[in-house]
Amino acid sequence: MSANRRKVIFTVTAALVIPLLGWWLLLTLGVVGSPGQPVTPPFNMSDRISTVVITKNDAGELVATFDGWKEGQKPLTADEFFEEVYSRQVQLPYILRKLDITSRASLLWVGFGLVAQGVFAGRMLVQWYASEKAKASIVPNAFWWMSLIGSSMCIIYFIWRKEPVGVLGQATGWLIYVRNLWMIYGKSGECT
Repeated sequence: MSANRRKVIFTVTAALVIPLLGWWLLLTLGVVGSPGQPVTPPFNMSDRISTVVITKNDAGELVATFDGWKEGQKPLTADEFFEEVYSRQVQLPYILRKLDITSRASLLWVGFGLVAQGVFAGRMLVQWYASEKAKASIVPNAFWWMSLIGSSMCIIYFIWRKEPVGVLGQATGWLIYVRNLWMIYGKSGECT
């Protein structure tokens, strides 16, 4: 295997592993929570509706629990549930409500997602500039690198947001970007 192909493999691996390790570390330290594992009980405002378990108690009232709750946690009545949601909503700063996030730590993730989209969108500007400069339609290596890095970052962001459509949409292109870089570096052995 050529040195350039090893560089491609290392870069791809690092682009995926480093942010995932950071997320795992934050989860382990309890800085951020994930749906079903709230940092602040009884639930996270970011929990998906699929994590809410609605049942009837002995009195026939509807009560809510959340998938992943520990044994012995008291179910919330409808009034208690709405009161809890309301009290959390009014405490959230305006920007967090508008971005559909519930903590300042999540704001870092949104920033990461915006940078990811910026890198991914910027690849088109790079391609456009290279084509204008060459007076012909060309695709420079930087286009494929920006595609791969931006796509990897977007996949990580969509995993955090638990958005399967975004993950699937980026994952299909991701394979194409890796394959193109593999062919470029396997053929010429140089970066242009």
